[in-house]
Amino acid sequence: MLPVILLSHIALCVAAPAPGCDPDKVAIAGGEFLLTDDGSRVEYTCPQGKYPHPAYSRECQSNGQWTNEKVKAECRVVQCPKPVQFEGGEYYPRQHRYFVGDVLEFECYSGFHMYGPHNRTCQANGKWSGIETKCDDKEGDCPNPGIPIGTTKVGISYKIENKVTYECQSGLRMFGSKERTCLETKHWSGAEPSCRFPYTYDTPEEVSSIFSSSLAETVESSDKGKVEEQSERKIKVKKDGFMNIFIIIDSSKSVKEENFEIAKEACEVFIDKMASFDFTPRYGVISYASFAKPIVQLSDQDSTDAEAVIEKIKEFKYSQHEDKQGTNTRGALTKVYEMLSLQNQRDPQKFLETRNVILLMTDGKHNMGGDPTVEMKKIREFLNIRKDTDREDFLDCYVFGLGDDISETEINDLASKKDPEKHVFKMESVAKMKEAFDEMLDDIEVLQMCGLAKEPSKDETGVEEMYPWIAKITITRPDSEEKCKGSIVAKKFILTAAHCFHLHDELHYINVRVGDSSLKVKNLHRHEKYDPLGKKDKQVEKSFDYDLALIELEEKIKYSKKVRPICLPCTTGTSWALKQRGIATTCSDHEKTLLSSEFVKAKFVAEEKTNKFEWKNVLIKFGIKRQSCLDDTKKIEKFQNIPDIKDLITDNFLCTGGIEPEVDPQTCKGDSGGPLIVQYKQRYIQVGVISWGTINTCKGSERKKEPVPALSRDFHTHLFHMIDWLKLKLDELEFLEN
Repeated sequence: MLPVILLSHIALCVAAPAPGCDPDKVAIAGGEFLLTDDGSRVEYTCPQGKYPHPAYSRECQSNGQWTNEKVKAECRVVQCPKPVQFEGGEYYPRQHRYFVGDVLEFECYSGFHMYGPHNRTCQANGKWSGIETKCDDKEGDCPNPGIPIGTTKVGISYKIENKVTYECQSGLRMFGSKERTCLETKHWSGAEPSCRFPYTYDTPEEVSSIFSSSLAETVESSDKGKVEEQSERKIKVKKDGFMNIFIIIDSSKSVKEENFEIAKEACEVFIDKMASFDFTPRYGVISYASFAKPIVQLSDQDSTDAEAVIEKIKEFKYSQHEDKQGTNTRGALTKVYEMLSLQNQRDPQKFLETRNVILLMTDGKHNMGGDPTVEMKKIREFLNIRKDTDREDFLDCYVFGLGDDISETEINDLASKKDPEKHVFKMESVAKMKEAFDEMLDDIEVLQMCGLAKEPSKDETGVEEMYPWIAKITITRPDSEEKCKGSIVAKKFILTAAHCFHLHDELHYINVRVGDSSLKVKNLHRHEKYDPLGKKDKQVEKSFDYDLALIELEEKIKYSKKVRPICLPCTTGTSWALKQRGIATTCSDHEKTLLSSEFVKAKFVAEEKTNKFEWKNVLIKFGIKRQSCLDDTKKIEKFQNIPDIKDLITDNFLCTGGIEPEVDPQTCKGDSGGPLIVQYKQRYIQVGVISWGTINTCKGSERKKEPVPALSRDFHTHLFHMIDWLKLKLDELEFLEN
């Protein structure tokens, strides 16, 4: 992507000092005020739960009067927008006004399913808690887009190509898309709208979480190595820097030097956070006031060196802009366009494969150079982005409006509109923005960036990068040694098979190796229902039902390009991987996406020789084809005495193996506990744990070259049936509703 970070700060002094303004006329009822040293501006503060009316500040004008001087300043009680319409259900209580602490309760009519919270609370910043509540009867091609609180909606048909439009209540400002279209993908175009009072700001915590989530999506794409095909939110990205990051810093007079320095610090924090990922972006840094000045050009030799870029930002002085009177936002974006043009001339093919993001932080009120949205449109056209095409994902423009003197309309028009993401933020100050950036790394670190892997290039030997979630488990007993596999599912947990361990195995018997590290074991959690002798009365000599275990480690795993978690079903991380991040996503949606065919392509990782891993492709059988797994198992001599084969092969197993419609490779000794994986585009999701097989033709861990017996079947613990147990054990992961 092309991150462009445009840092434009709060206007602290828009008008020239005018000593004729009377400071006695700026008092505020119920709050406090602060005059700038030159008497040109006054800023108001109110107790929590209140806001200054009619504005957060006043400017001394050239005529000797304060802005809005005739309106007495007072602290008013914060309100949240009130619902105007709610589709498919009811809300309570119905009030003319809603104040901080008030709670709205929602319920859906019969035949409608609720998505989102049943209750939402009015918060101190004038926003309702939680995501939007929606009732959907699932009659449309697209899900019900909802009616955000404070808006009215025109359009009730949700078939492909149908449109809906939104309007805000009087006094509210819109963020997001005014018009949305139901696309052929059965998703809505644009971004969900929200209507807010002018005094409503996003908190640093909100911004950090939402912004870092989207950045993680950018990083995931840039971290893949070369991929063969483009997919939703997954763009062709090659190794070594198919990403440009533009940082644009406002240094106009309204910013003042103190805020300019805070903005530079925010830029440095951002670059440092980006450097923590395994990819190398190219930076362009621009400062602007009346004119734009490049600090770092994309074409500079050290533009991929994060430390060098940070050093250049530190060296740049506020005083280097001689003319600070103007705010030429379009001029800054023009520099972005020029750098892109030069890059395109040098390598057109690479340019087409470069992902782009603009992070635009501004007070939103340009006063020279022309409309910045015109230049943004020009950039979009240059990147060959047209409405509702795949190229849309080559540009993400995030806009940060800072302070009370912004134009909500302008920052919203500049921002990208993509469902379900948020690209426009309104924050109180530059300091609050930096606070959000400071918190950003922690948020990114806990994002479930699971199921990532990459094919090493010809000059690399990194087997671990292809299978970064594989754990090698060795159980060394006084009289024997057993080897199994497992998968990294969280920073302190390895998922594996319960049958790998004896009941009385001591923890020091168990050695876990991931990447180049050997890890100590703190605890072993077997599934409580795993009981190998529990079905003797049903003629099952050894039962593998609920064959699942979690190894808890002493210390957290340090993730890297060689050591990463795999995706588990029914988690928010897998929702990211499957591009199902809407509020309606459930565990059932994951299962339908991954396991909905009669034959599901899957794979496991085999270790034919020590540290020599390779993929083995198999087919998971469902429906009638799964029944054939049971029938063929029943034909095997050692299982013929079992009255009901379903006592052996319960619904808790996935089945692979056999020779129809093609020959599946067998699992071998040593593969037990390893992941059965479904690949979704460029991500890997674990759907099973290798458990047991009916016929073993392997020589140790080595598979025979000749075809496997026709009756051969392998069974894997079905993770979709184990979610409740995983939820209890894996607090680090966020699981979905069923």
